[in-house]
Formats: sequence, C-alpha cells, structure tokens
Amino acid sequence: MKLALYVDQSTYPKDIIMELIAESVSWKMEFRRNLLLKNIFRNGPIGRLELSRNLKMSKSRLCEVILEMIDEGLIVEDLRGSERRGRNPVPLSTNPDYGSFVGIDFEAQRMRLVVVNFSGEILYKKQQPLHPEMDSGRLIKKLLRFIESGVKTAESSNANVLGIGVAAPGITHRSTGTLVHYDLIPSIKNIPIRNLVENRTGLPCVVDNNIRCYALTEWTHGAAQGMDNFICLAVRSGFGSAIVLNGSLLDGSHGFSGEAGYVAVPSEKPASKWKTLQEIVSEKALQVAPDTNLATLPKAKVQKAGELVGAQAASMAALLDPEAIILIGALLEKDSPLWPVVYETYDRFILSDIADIVPLVHSEVGSYAAAVGATQRCFQEIYPTSINSYHG
Repeated sequence: MKLALYVDQSTYPKDIIMELIAESVSWKMEFRRNLLLKNIFRNGPIGRLELSRNLKMSKSRLCEVILEMIDEGLIVEDLRGSERRGRNPVPLSTNPDYGSFVGIDFEAQRMRLVVVNFSGEILYKKQQPLHPEMDSGRLIKKLLRFIESGVKTAESSNANVLGIGVAAPGITHRSTGTLVHYDLIPSIKNIPIRNLVENRTGLPCVVDNNIRCYALTEWTHGAAQGMDNFICLAVRSGFGSAIVLNGSLLDGSHGFSGEAGYVAVPSEKPASKWKTLQEIVSEKALQVAPDTNLATLPKAKVQKAGELVGAQAASMAALLDPEAIILIGALLEKDSPLWPVVYETYDRFILSDIADIVPLVHSEVGSYAAAVGATQRCFQEIYPTSINSYHG
C-alpha cells in the first residue's frame, strides 16, 4: 500500500517508518500536482487566483508547485503583455509541446483515429471502414495496424507519444483492458486489447467504452461544459449511454454502467421473444449505411425507434434528475426524421416537475469525439486524481 499515514512505530524499524512517511509525502505531492494539471487542462487558460480557489490551496504552496511544473515543461504561462498594469492574472495552460496521445474509436462499421497534443488539440485524424464479419485474429491485426499508423504519424512530426487510448464498443473490462463482447461484432470475445497494444507499441494503453469516452469530450469541449450531472444517449452502430453524476463518470459496482442498449423492450410476445433497445434503435437495426439518405427510412421503424429513444430519455431523467440529456449520433440530429418523434415522446412522458429544466440537447462535438475522449482517459490514468489510484 502506497498510502501510509498511520503506522505503529513500535512495530516497524525506524528505517521502514521513515520510508513509509517519505512515500506518503511523495504521493500527496504527486496527487496535488495532478489535481492542478487536471484543473488547468479542463479550465485553462486560467489564473493562479482562480486555481487557488478551485483547489482550496494556499497561494504560496500553489505558486511553488506551479513553478516546478513550469520548469518540467508540463504547463506554460502567457507572459505576453508584460507591460500590463494592475493585477490582471497571468494565464496558465498545459504545454501543447510536452507530448501527445493517440486515440482510436471503433464500432461495427468504422474506425476513427486521432493524435492530440498535451492540450487536447487535434493534430491528425483519420477514418476508415471496419467490417464486423472478420474473425478475431483479423480484427486484432487491423486495429493494431491502425493504431501503429497513428503512432508513426505522431513520431514523424516529433510529437512525443505518451500513451494510447482505445474507445471500444460493447462490454469492456476497464481494469484489465479487455474487450469482453459486442453483439454487433461477434468476433469480439475476451480480447486483451490493452496488453496487445502495449506489447506492440511499448506505450501505456487505456481502454474504455466509446460512449463514456464521447461523454468526456462533450464535457470538456461540447454541450456539457460546466455541468456536473448529465446523461449521454447515443445511437450509432449500436445504442449506448454514459452517465456523469456529481462531476464523475459513473462506473457502477463492476465497471459496466451505461449499457442502455441491453435494456429489454417489452411487447405482447412472451418475454423470451422481447428485443433489446439495440436491436430496434441502432444504425444496424435501421439498416443505415454511411451513404444512406435518412429521409428514405421506413416511417414505421422511424416512429418506433424515436418513441423508444424519447421514452428512455424521459425515464432516465426521472430516475437521475440530470442537468441535461445529450443526444449523440446522426440519427438523433435535428434534421433526422427521428428527432421530431424523440422530442414529442420525451415531452409526453417527462416528469412534469422537471420538464422545463432537463432539456434534450444535441451533441456539439464532431464524429471524432470518442477517439478524443479516449486520449483524455489516457491522460487521466497517467496523471491520476483518484485517491484509489494511490493504493496498491
């Protein structure tokens, strides 16, 4: 255990006691630095006074840590306008040149890849199709080659790669970095993608569900900026969700929260014949290909899918009382034939007490958002701000 605040000094030799105390001080310093880095990344450019208030840290200690981080190149301060008068703050921001991250997002029909700098700005992006009929060996080979192409692109432009984030569809085991299964890609079955990526590239890798990753980008750059409680509902190749409560992504007891696609849809048929949301509301279910004109979708299927999305959104709003529900995917955009049905159904079933304060909001980030969010997850793992990260 790294965290050793209280030890019985009569039980251990003095050198062990001193080592435990030094380690405790060390993790606290690292934790404080990471909190500061996270706050600057999320809110920068930001002044020291605001940082001090956000982190409830004394100005003297804050300035000491900031100077250390500037010396290391982690953050930079904007000294332009050094002739300024008064007490205008000197903005601090993460140093874009400190390093880069590679992020990949894949689903049943496509793969997307980004390279971002240390400030989260996209340096490079690429998309290519993915065919779900491939066996697991071919799937793994294609994913690894795609990731390697991003690493090589970053290295060719002298962007030091610090880590790789994988935004994966379906059930993922985040602590082990395993792709457990995904109904729309049968060849995904207990694939240890994190280990495979790390062995191939020699870089740290973080794996998470793609809609959770999407939510992170929506939080930092999109419709959820400034929110502490929101829900993302996504209709892409499948149907998924992500929940942020009290400023944290909801993991659940076993790391599987947010799998809304597996919610059963009752019908007049026996329960054994019921379908899941994903089997009715998804690009696959509606037979939407990249070049499909959405206006040509069958009206009966559009009506059914829109009603289910609207009802699901209203149910989750009543259950969790978020600040907003953010809709993700081309099928949920304002010009989609599903949108009027989704809105009308949500309006019909939303709890009247929150109807005016929990809106449906359309995504404000692009199609590469999950890949960008995967790089943010990697950033979080390398610079952790969870106390649990300091136990081992």
